[in-house]
Amino acid sequence: MNATARNAAWFDSAGTVVQAGTVLGGVHLHQDTSRPARVPRQLPLPPRRLVGREREAAELTEVLDRGSAQEEMVLLSVEGIGGVGKSALALYWAHRELDRFPDGQLHADLSGFGPSGEAASPLSVLHGFLGALGVAPAALPVTLDAAAALYRSVLAGKRVLVVLDNAADTDQVTPLLPAGPGCAVLVTSRNRLAGLRLRGASSVRLDVLSRGGARELLTARVGADPVRTDPRAVDMLLDCCAGLPLALALVAARAAAGSELPLSVVADELRDTRERLDAFDAGDGSADLRAVLSWSYRALGQDEAGGFRLLGTAPVADLGLTAAASLLGIPAKLAARQLRALERKNLVHQHMPHRFRMHDLIRLYAAELAETLDPAAEPAAANRRLVDFYLHSAHTADRLLYPHRTPTELPACTAGVTPDRPADEAGALAWFAVEHQQVRAAQRAAAELGWAERAWQLSRALDTYQYLRGRLAENVETSRTGVAAAERIGDAEVLALAHRQLGRALSRVGELDEALPGLDLALSLAARAGDPIGQAHTHHDLARLHSLRGDHERAVRHATGALERYRAAGNAVGEAHALNALGRQHTELGDHDRAWRDCAAALALHEEQGNAGGAAVTLDNLGLIAGRTGRPEEAEQRYSRALELCRRQGNDFFEAEVTEHLGTVRLDRGRRRQGLRTLRRAGELYAAQHRRADAERVGHLLER
Repeated sequence: MNATARNAAWFDSAGTVVQAGTVLGGVHLHQDTSRPARVPRQLPLPPRRLVGREREAAELTEVLDRGSAQEEMVLLSVEGIGGVGKSALALYWAHRELDRFPDGQLHADLSGFGPSGEAASPLSVLHGFLGALGVAPAALPVTLDAAAALYRSVLAGKRVLVVLDNAADTDQVTPLLPAGPGCAVLVTSRNRLAGLRLRGASSVRLDVLSRGGARELLTARVGADPVRTDPRAVDMLLDCCAGLPLALALVAARAAAGSELPLSVVADELRDTRERLDAFDAGDGSADLRAVLSWSYRALGQDEAGGFRLLGTAPVADLGLTAAASLLGIPAKLAARQLRALERKNLVHQHMPHRFRMHDLIRLYAAELAETLDPAAEPAAANRRLVDFYLHSAHTADRLLYPHRTPTELPACTAGVTPDRPADEAGALAWFAVEHQQVRAAQRAAAELGWAERAWQLSRALDTYQYLRGRLAENVETSRTGVAAAERIGDAEVLALAHRQLGRALSRVGELDEALPGLDLALSLAARAGDPIGQAHTHHDLARLHSLRGDHERAVRHATGALERYRAAGNAVGEAHALNALGRQHTELGDHDRAWRDCAAALALHEEQGNAGGAAVTLDNLGLIAGRTGRPEEAEQRYSRALELCRRQGNDFFEAEVTEHLGTVRLDRGRRRQGLRTLRRAGELYAAQHRRADAERVGHLLER
């Protein structure tokens, strides 16, 4: 067919364009080239500006360019949660590309998710499109296949953009796809339309806005002055909206309603979590975040809906597959099926393989539904399963990091799935690196729900990892929670363990005056409980505390008390720690020969017991003694070996101290360039761990 024939219009007896060479509804179709075909311009108004979506718009254009160059029909999809701005991006981009589609633009809201709960039928959409293209009502086919065939025929040879907004699924979209190479289709959906990808679609997943993009959108909505003059309220709004454009637009609409409702008032409304969703209402019935989310929720099956509600009650925002299975109380395979179903509807996001997140506002909505629809016992049981999963997993990982910790008996595991079990020390560090924040959240939940035993045990399970990684402020926080839980339990041995851990954590952050009463109390409680090992541990911690306070005589007395008790109990690792502590105090008191003997004996015991952490601390002390007795080359060798052990163990906290010592001895040996480089590294480690006093001390060394 030549170009003239391809572009000719075909009309029925009423003069309306239809497909040539067919008989529809008893009407014979004939060609009439005397009048032009109708050119539809159906796109709604675009947003006045698009914020934070430049990359996604560029991706769509890139695919369009590639498809046009290859003379293919271009199929695009934009997917994401409700309220994330899919329609805004689609309309903005479609209007920007108008010149590339001179034969028209078709648009339909497929109502896949809407207040009616009924998606538009493909046949009704086709009738609308065909009518817009000039097909007479009398000539519209009555079956879907015939209407789709006529639609493809009418669009043959044309360059038309078709925007299909708010699609429910691939089946709804498929009959609406043209076949001609000049056309492009852009589909938006809350679901992941895998079937379209099988047809060659290029998909753009729309995520929430960045912090900067969210601020820019809010500024565009309410004006620069309110944003500039009330930064506290703006930060609160940005936190609560969590980058969701619809939420930002709704709170902006409330604030823009009049000066009597400034940003601070809306921010105060959002402060109360129980009423937060109430604040996301435009106030005139035109838009309500609950309603928008409800349209997605109504599309869920019964099991999916129940799982969605339970996920909303979880104290954590990021769940691995086995953790989610424990929360849901189902096998991991079934949990994976439910999560994939929710992911297809963009109600959860698999941001890493087998790890799922839910947007904060969606979580809030799901939790609200759970509170309304589920018996109170069901979410409580789900959360206990999840807390037990994290407790038993973290306990296993902690034992790998520090196998010499005093054993305690855990409460029975109700998780229903096998907890995570890292295979070795490296695996334990990797597990905590991923799950640390989740375990902290589980501890907070246990404390809030009155599960004191679990809250205390989670404190212990976090202690070693937080020390190794230099997460000192978090170590103090979780240890305080552990003490509060131990006080509720009321057992003397538990209280001694909890107070000793908190005292140790406080001493690491330099809060020595606060740490001392807690450690003294721990010592008294351990004696009352008849726990000699507990007494030995506490004497050891008190020796370190008094050393930091500069009271080395008292530190010697506590280290001696620890040594006696460790030896009586046959605790070789404890004995090594106590000998090392004694050696450090003796060298501080000037008795370097005795210090050397104590530390050498401690190193031999640590190496015999395979305790790399204790060996590193002892090597550091041997380096100090060597340096003070005029053997700087040996000091550097000791520090270098200690540093190697720290790195192998992942002990960031002690690595910073050893690195400082190594840098200092290198400077003393006249190796200025290498020494300064080493000290700069120590300063970086201290700064990363928020150890300001240590970082400042190193800074002064670098300035000398």
